[in-house]
Amino acid sequence: MTFALFAIGLLLVVVMGAVHHVGVLTIIRITPHAGGRGHAAVLVTFTGLLLLHSLEIVAAALALAGLLRIDAFGALAGDYSGTWEGLIYFSGMSFVTLGYTDIKAEGPIRLVAMFLSLGGFMVLTWSATLLYSVCGKAWQQGGYSSDEAPGRNS
Repeated sequence: MTFALFAIGLLLVVVMGAVHHVGVLTIIRITPHAGGRGHAAVLVTFTGLLLLHSLEIVAAALALAGLLRIDAFGALAGDYSGTWEGLIYFSGMSFVTLGYTDIKAEGPIRLVAMFLSLGGFMVLTWSATLLYSVCGKAWQQGGYSSDEAPGRNS
């Protein structure tokens, strides 16, 4: 059972990475890059990443719902009421806080929760890198020097 859930968790992260890659490529493709539209590029990238991460969190909740139907895989306990809201919350909190939540995974399903946290960390840092790059280009196009970029303290 442990090996099966370890493999399922690993596969979920690989699928999350593939989906994220396609999503990032789509965001890059639709992001305006020319001329003085740097601020639009930042906003399109930010919004696209927000939607992409929301999709990833809901998809992870769906995967968890399927796995939790098998009693031998374990359960969610604590402040979990068995609702979709609870599944999405657990998925999202695992994704963005590395698992710090008032819902507790019990049994072998903990391995999937661990991989969900790892995958969330990986795609969030990937997204942060992309957004940082787009912001840097936008600020250069806006005529800011590196010391004058928005958010820099003098």
